[in-house]
Amino acid sequence: MIRAILFDLDDTLILDEAVCEHAFREAGFVAAQRYSLDLERLAYTAKASARRLWTEGPYYSYALRIGHSALEGLWAGYSQTQPEIRGLREWTPGYRLALWREALADQNISDENLLFELADAWRTARALYPRFSEVDALLAALTPKYKLGIVTNGVPDLQRAKIRGSNLVQHFQVVVISGELNIGKPDPGIFEWICERLEVAPAECVMVGDNPERDVAGAIQAGMRSVWVDRGFKPRDKRYPADLEVKNLLEMLPWLEELG
Repeated sequence: MIRAILFDLDDTLILDEAVCEHAFREAGFVAAQRYSLDLERLAYTAKASARRLWTEGPYYSYALRIGHSALEGLWAGYSQTQPEIRGLREWTPGYRLALWREALADQNISDENLLFELADAWRTARALYPRFSEVDALLAALTPKYKLGIVTNGVPDLQRAKIRGSNLVQHFQVVVISGELNIGKPDPGIFEWICERLEVAPAECVMVGDNPERDVAGAIQAGMRSVWVDRGFKPRDKRYPADLEVKNLLEMLPWLEELG
């Protein structure tokens, strides 16, 4: 019998990739007020530079462990006191300028003052937390029947801000963030932690997420059923077959009814 449904956050309940694309467009418009440039090329180069600089940075192994991404590093506040988070707070201001320096240089532009404007424009534009269109109907259907939890990777202040900003917090009994435990999906420990708080066994849970390597793999290792929601950003991974694949979260409701 299924007693609890656990959800990933980014690109499962709320839009992530689409809002990042919006932020790159907004920052590009700021640059285009100063210079004639190729906006698509600017965004592409900025993203590529961000990901390369992130992997070359001193905190990449920590970020990989807790599932904190290069683009999240562009707007996280890093208010916690853990040594790695304090280090990221000191390192990321330079990182946020460097990616724009490289993106502008790719179009033969050098303007140090503009770097600060682009970093600020991106961060401001990214601070949106839209839900996917089916989420309200889904939660209305699930709340009377199941315990609900969120299992999300990332640094605490940023993930908490997303949950507050999307007005989701009141729907979930327990929220766990990898940066609070210092372990992230797919480590079974984070799933075990939330099961204990919800007072359910892993076999009584379904994990729902968009990332096969994090969400589905973690659920399998923890002994849970899994639902992979295909948002079009992460491909199916044959190593980690989900119990159910959907494109819209409402598609899981008949399957849950069959499970009882």
